[in-house]
Amino acid sequence: MTDNKKYRIQLEGQYKALEEHLQKLAKEREKPIENQDLGLIAHWEKTVANCHNQIAKLERRLKR
Repeated sequence: MTDNKKYRIQLEGQYKALEEHLQKLAKEREKPIENQDLGLIAHWEKTVANCHNQIAKLERRLKR
């Protein structure tokens, strides 16, 4: 398997993970403010940021 194919597969997985994390974040934010778990929201925000960084890294590798 070529490197580009590996990067495309990883990129696809990162997009799926990003979508899942965004859904979880939105679900937690839909709750009333007094019932929201702020630690969980912070966790999902960090995870989303990490996914964005990984996606950017993989896209840079594909453009080489």
